Amino acid sequence: MPTPRHALITGGSRGIGLAIAQLFASQGYRLTLLARNNRNLEDALSTLPTSHLSSSSPHRYIATHAITNDKFWTTSGLDDTFGAQYEFEDAKEKNIDVLVNCAGISQSSSFVRTKGEDIKEIVDINLTAAMLATRFLLSKRYIKGRSFKAAETEEPFSPTIINVASLLGMKGGVGAVAYAASKAGMIGFTRALAAEIGRSGIRVNTIVPGYVSTDMTTDLERSSDLRSSIPMGRFGKPEEIADAALFLARNQYAHNCILNLDGGLSAT
Repeated sequence: MPTPRHALITGGSRGIGLAIAQLFASQGYRLTLLARNNRNLEDALSTLPTSHLSSSSPHRYIATHAITNDKFWTTSGLDDTFGAQYEFEDAKEKNIDVLVNCAGISQSSSFVRTKGEDIKEIVDINLTAAMLATRFLLSKRYIKGRSFKAAETEEPFSPTIINVASLLGMKGGVGAVAYAASKAGMIGFTRALAAEIGRSGIRVNTIVPGYVSTDMTTDLERSSDLRSSIPMGRFGKPEEIADAALFLARNQYAHNCILNLDGGLSAT
């Protein structure tokens, strides 16, 4: 049997990241999930389907310890100790076929009332950590530029980096200036990196969700005015964003895609 492909998902313990993990797991992917909270990470693993697990393949799903130190989540940078924290079972796990940069925190405060340290934290977690982690994984060749057949029966497959941005990074929004700036940065990061490394056989894409039903948007979803401003009349579901991630992983011509999933809100 061909070796299952390996997806590394940051922010994979809840919300959109968890929905992506669940869908990829159902498709037979090996998973590495990164999160800042061990309990959330353990809870996330318990939701993954186990139909593919067997005594001969006990490590189909892999969870790291929560990454809580500055090496990953802040701008102090990454070094060789980051790789050691993965605790991969063998060398095969170091080949990452799909990287999903989904870790993020939200904001709800006017710009002038947002503390400087809060602005830094939002940008660090939402943007800088994604850039540093991606740079680390590329430089250490965890993500290798290639397009190959894992088995004779398989189609050629090139690895992909999928960044999760936000409609606020394109449209703007009240009370979310730092958040919007960080998500706009993710779109710029995608476009520039796609131009720089595309010829190496590595694809880079972005999903741009609108308002999605997660624990981060519970209060917002109660607003009938906000829901009515969305042409589809509702918030999106995490599973609908996960569908887009799987499409971008599978479609070998998907490169430099900026994929809106906002229920039509960007058209208003």
